[in-house]
Amino acid sequence: MCSKCSNRAKRRWSLGISVLICVIAIALGVAWSLVVPGEIEKQFVLQPGTQIYDTWIDPPIDSYLELYLWNWTNTEDYLSEDYKPRLEQLGPYTFREEKERVGLEWNDDYTLTFYQKRIWHYEPQLSNGDLENDKVVTINPILLTVGFTLVDNPLLRFLDALISMNPQIVENPFYNVRVKEILFDGYDDYFLSSLLEIIDEVPELQDMFDLPPYDKFGWFYGRNESKTYDGNFTIGTGVDGLENMGVMKLWNGVNQTDFYRDECGKVYGSTGELWPPFQEGRQPNVTVFSSDICSAMSLEFDGEFSLLGVDGFKWTGNDHVFDNGNKYAETKCQCTAPEEKCPMLKPGTLDVSRCKMGAPATVSYPHFYLSDESYLNAVEGMNPSKKEHEFVFALEPHTGIPLQVKAQLQVNLQVQSYGLSVLKGIPEVMLPVLWFRQTAEVTEDLASDLKLLLSLPNIGIYVAIGIGVVGIVCFAISLYFSLKVWK
Repeated sequence: MCSKCSNRAKRRWSLGISVLICVIAIALGVAWSLVVPGEIEKQFVLQPGTQIYDTWIDPPIDSYLELYLWNWTNTEDYLSEDYKPRLEQLGPYTFREEKERVGLEWNDDYTLTFYQKRIWHYEPQLSNGDLENDKVVTINPILLTVGFTLVDNPLLRFLDALISMNPQIVENPFYNVRVKEILFDGYDDYFLSSLLEIIDEVPELQDMFDLPPYDKFGWFYGRNESKTYDGNFTIGTGVDGLENMGVMKLWNGVNQTDFYRDECGKVYGSTGELWPPFQEGRQPNVTVFSSDICSAMSLEFDGEFSLLGVDGFKWTGNDHVFDNGNKYAETKCQCTAPEEKCPMLKPGTLDVSRCKMGAPATVSYPHFYLSDESYLNAVEGMNPSKKEHEFVFALEPHTGIPLQVKAQLQVNLQVQSYGLSVLKGIPEVMLPVLWFRQTAEVTEDLASDLKLLLSLPNIGIYVAIGIGVVGIVCFAISLYFSLKVWK
């Protein structure tokens, strides 16, 4: 195009174009590094129109709830000497979980208050057993709750007398019911119905019991599709700083619950789905607030993690989580008894009686994993395993996106007679009744999007470097021709 140009013109054009290419490369690199990270950060603020908000409202991955029940197989011998409950694990009964965030309120302090509705759909092809026809034998939890609540109260004798005079109220201290009833459908409990009637007629009892207004019992009865069961959550949106995005501020309107003392009653951590992005380096621990135990759980850093080509870090639950002050002084506040009587429980179980409507319930890892051996030795059927029963949480730290979640806990009941005649001779044990595993994992499509997102800040830099190399090569060629050819 410039064949008829003078050598001077050729030198000017070739050198000028080479310099222009280098300038474009520098401008692209600078502009990309200044603009793109900021645009990406805007997508990690929790507000309508951002990518993180869209995925929070409509999660792109499925979450599953696996439920296991403990079947008490030798109840007919419980009055014999040297007796141990023999337990058989049933399940899993697997449910696909959907979450709907409802009642959203955007607050002036850059926080968001909402309720979450959990909807469970039974997945028979992922289950081991028959939800409709399988039966399970377990202790009557309502009886235990009554005894536990009134153990030192004269009214216990009154209720015990009523039960003794009317055997129909409690035929025996055990349930033998279908799995679907003990989980979601509820079991028609004549004792529970009678108890609710007595509580209505005896004012002294009304302030002592925090039973739900149901005449049926089921571990998840009334919970499927409930908007209010989990309470309401107030979390940071990140508008005032990305370090606040997804961080719990209030639960049911308070930042300190009355279920546990001091630090153990504080509301903090994350709900599990949202985490502050752009965290530099690994975090020594991460904290998840769980409405199931009305408290926060701090998980310990456990090394690097990789899934579908995405690298991150992993945190796991250790013996610190349910210690009760036996080994770690900072966990003394987990004890719900008067301080002079603490620790009340041996390590490995957390008292959740105040959190669970006064029932003598505790929470541990499944199969008493990492719990005191006395719990294991008191029953038969436990096989704790790190691989199977460890609480695991994996996170990609730059985006704050969970890569894998395997949250699993076991519900136990503190079984003893509590002064009730119908429970006389019952073994005093920490009895496992059910355990659950909540799982979620990034899909291949989401992993591909995540890898692209992670590489996006560097793409422009690499392109700029490439263009810059072309510019330098062109400049060198132009300089050679200017000095050797176009004299």
